Amino acid sequence: MFDWNDQQKETRAWAREFAEREVKPRAAAMDGNGVYDRAVIDAMFEAGLMGLLVPERYGGRGLSALEYVTAVEELARCDASTALVMSIHSSLVTVLIAAFASDEIRDAVLPDLATKKVGSFALTEEDPTEPTRAEDVGDAFRASGTKMYITNGPIADLIVLFAVTGVTESERHGKVVKRDEISALLVDVEHTEGLTCSDIEGKMGLTAAPVGRLVFSDVSIPSSHLVGERGAGFKMAMKVLDAGRIGAAALAVGVGQAALEAARSYAISRVIGGRPISKFQAIQMMIAEAATRLEAARALTYQAATALDRGDHISEIAAMAKLFASEAATFVASRALQVHGGSGVVRDLHPVERYFRDARVLEIIEGTSEIQKLVVAGHELKG
Repeated sequence: MFDWNDQQKETRAWAREFAEREVKPRAAAMDGNGVYDRAVIDAMFEAGLMGLLVPERYGGRGLSALEYVTAVEELARCDASTALVMSIHSSLVTVLIAAFASDEIRDAVLPDLATKKVGSFALTEEDPTEPTRAEDVGDAFRASGTKMYITNGPIADLIVLFAVTGVTESERHGKVVKRDEISALLVDVEHTEGLTCSDIEGKMGLTAAPVGRLVFSDVSIPSSHLVGERGAGFKMAMKVLDAGRIGAAALAVGVGQAALEAARSYAISRVIGGRPISKFQAIQMMIAEAATRLEAARALTYQAATALDRGDHISEIAAMAKLFASEAATFVASRALQVHGGSGVVRDLHPVERYFRDARVLEIIEGTSEIQKLVVAGHELKG
């Protein structure tokens, strides 16, 4: 099904070489310190990795979704936190701007997103009962509220903020129904007062990923920074989140691949009673199960990316890919940890405990497994 052409092969090889050279040597230290190394982001910008999904006319590479997921996979194979930084920036922020923003915003923002400015996607509320609101005051919106668990938030140059900008009324079954009007607003962090960004520390996995809490206190956002139509924010967010789930699936495949490679290497090199443990059937069963699930996850992820490239409706296949790949990554990492035995749980000895922690978190971020199941069920049981 996936007969790679020369360009796609070159993209994978290029991404792997970059990850091995720039990311892998820094991964353990970033994880141990819980702090992301800005030098890695600078290197990704210089190499063109942060602009993979930015159209070429704006200075990006304009890759297909299938090529893009192979790059995410290769980054995640060396460090999941790095892959997450790039994935959120690319599959959510740059795709949203390219698809829905005005020509003026595209011209002003996309070249920077491709070459030097980090994007963040501020959707999740700290308290859903008190959503972030942005009052229309004529030539600007004034935003107040708190966003939580925002990847890239603490280091972002540009933030796509989803806020309630009013209330809409519609009639349903003879009753007037009021709903919050959600809009997307582009926040230029450097020129914004009243915005406080802080890191969330002590994460179990993806410890180096810059995930934070964003507090908006009467922040003024020019009306010209409205992304797409007013009130279309939720629909736009759901649209790009479908594509984002494919990126998350690729991230999980990359973590799973790293864990499988570690398990294979250790099984071959670890000798007990004069025999490598790879000769023991118990170890062989674990490796076989892990490899099979990982390959199935990869195929489903590539299938979802191919559907996106064709322009198909991808909500269900994207949810399937994210669900299966994240759970497969946890399974593979768990088996890799088991193969390593006691040495696997010691951080300074082997990276498999990091793979396990990162994989488990991937079942939660960008939509939990339960949410993905609801999406799939909604499509399968549609009356």
